[in-house]
Amino acid sequence: MNRRPIFFTGTGTDIGKTHILCALLAAYRSVGCRARVLKPVLSGFDNVTAATSDTALLVQANGQALNAENIRAATPWRFKAPLSPDMAARREKRDLFLDQIVSWCSDQCGAARPTFVEGAGGIMSPIASDGLNLDLLRELDAFPVLVAGNYLGTISHTLTALRALDGRAAVILNPRPGDPVDVSETAASLRRFAPRAEVISYSPDAPEQLLRVIDLASRD
Repeated sequence: MNRRPIFFTGTGTDIGKTHILCALLAAYRSVGCRARVLKPVLSGFDNVTAATSDTALLVQANGQALNAENIRAATPWRFKAPLSPDMAARREKRDLFLDQIVSWCSDQCGAARPTFVEGAGGIMSPIASDGLNLDLLRELDAFPVLVAGNYLGTISHTLTALRALDGRAAVILNPRPGDPVDVSETAASLRRFAPRAEVISYSPDAPEQLLRVIDLASRD
């Protein structure tokens, strides 16, 4: 029986999904374990700058060689325009349907090690011409990990996303210098209004705390 995949999404774009997932992958490797990491769809991709793409960062964090083969293996759908995948695909006159992505991701999941799937953009962003990240997560029956910031408005954005997820998810707060409030206050508020969610405050000094996600996914 295959493990349930773990789906990384966010409250919006550029919220730090890739950064957090890279930290988790590195922490998992540090305890002698390896995962499978997939980012099925990536827009804003250019062969010239492929080495700095989100997929390249994930591949390297997972201890894999940075080469074109591994990038293709992790991300079969790559588009040049830095737009939502449905719009980027349309510009290139290419088809991008949800069932294609679901089928491919399902084929990659196995029983031996956890599989992480990173979405594209926020939870309600289109990832195909006929589906959202939320739809992909549900079709895969994946465990949801919601990455959020710590800016003014975070609580509203996070609770809205959690409503779409029926309140059940691991929420990882990704604080940044200059945030208007201490991340512990944001975490406390989210726990009060979303008691079914597991809230983790990320610290680069303690990346091992992210390993809780794997345990949560196995028990959900």
